[in-house]
Amino acid sequence: MRRKYVIVGGGLAGASAIEGIRDHDPEGSILLLSRENHLPYNRPPLSKDLWFGKTTKDQISVHADEFYREKGVEVSLRRDVVELDPDARTVWDDRDISYEYEKLLLATGGKPRLIDAKVDEEGDVHYFRNLEDYLLLEDDLERLQHVLVVGGGFIGLELAAAIRHVGKEVTYFYREEYPLRRVLPRDLGLFIAEYYREQGIETVSGDSIVEFSEAQGLTHARTQLGNIITTQLAVVGVGIQPQTDLAEAAGLEVGDGIEVDEHARTSDPFIYAAGDVATYPDLALERRVRIEHWDHAKHHGYTAGANMAGAAKIYDHVPMFYSDFFDIGWEAVGDLDAGLAVHAVWKQPNREGVLFYLRDDVVRGVLLWNSWGKVEWARGLIRQARTMSAGGREAAIPPDA
Repeated sequence: MRRKYVIVGGGLAGASAIEGIRDHDPEGSILLLSRENHLPYNRPPLSKDLWFGKTTKDQISVHADEFYREKGVEVSLRRDVVELDPDARTVWDDRDISYEYEKLLLATGGKPRLIDAKVDEEGDVHYFRNLEDYLLLEDDLERLQHVLVVGGGFIGLELAAAIRHVGKEVTYFYREEYPLRRVLPRDLGLFIAEYYREQGIETVSGDSIVEFSEAQGLTHARTQLGNIITTQLAVVGVGIQPQTDLAEAAGLEVGDGIEVDEHARTSDPFIYAAGDVATYPDLALERRVRIEHWDHAKHHGYTAGANMAGAAKIYDHVPMFYSDFFDIGWEAVGDLDAGLAVHAVWKQPNREGVLFYLRDDVVRGVLLWNSWGKVEWARGLIRQARTMSAGGREAAIPPDA
């Protein structure tokens, strides 16, 4: 049976594509194939709001169950698509069931990036990515008191704060000098490291874990410098790798992700890709990027779905992303590359302010540190490629900053 639209991937991008399709084609048949055990859900709460009591597991779904029935969407969970034949316009799942399509969306997301360490089969080491990982960790924390969190990026930073918030002892390990080394300027990164220590978190930096082993019911992490960290559980969150295997085997153009144009279309005119897995031309930054954030997945997925259904939408959205840990939160847009020139305007040093990421005095990224309600203003700076001379930077700050 040929479906008009087949969506591979049960995350936010795939769920948002349904909205895009239905806004332009109310009747065409849609099949969503997902390897997950659950209907599409939002991932940010897994390392944020669920731990702080700001939401519940029942509230993180992208759409209510009835949405799929009302929109006439066929959903098949626990189906891992393993083969794609673009010439036959057919995909196959891990049960060797085939599905023909007229238009296909690859919204396969990413899989946890593995650390280069030997892992004893008995060692209690978990990678953190999806709802099943959250449920497993939540259950483990009912009986465990000490957790080693590995990873200096967003997930590791947020998980360390979340686990500490629920009263557990945390050792936070990252190989860089400070967390978010690729994002934050050094002074702010060092502030975060010290801030975490003030919250009762032990931090270990500038080292790498080479082996996890088990002895007497405990997990032991041996580092490159010869140190041993003993814990009841190790949780690893060191980023993701885009799941491009399907696209690569099918002969689609793949770089850092599946390459798409400004319409979210791949090198095959009948196949689209969206979300974490896709690299696309960022019209504001004037370069190809791959974004792993909620806001991008939502808007990119919608654009892909709309264009699959015959629209000609250009994806020119400037995605925002955010993070929260303890009493610090921030929102950001654009290119937050710590290698750029960074100019900070603080209302309260390290507590509230705006950071501008500049390339040749042109604003390429804006970080709103505990500074709220300014995302659209920041997007405007990126879209306009606003130039900020050394003498005119403060004038660019909105009055309430």
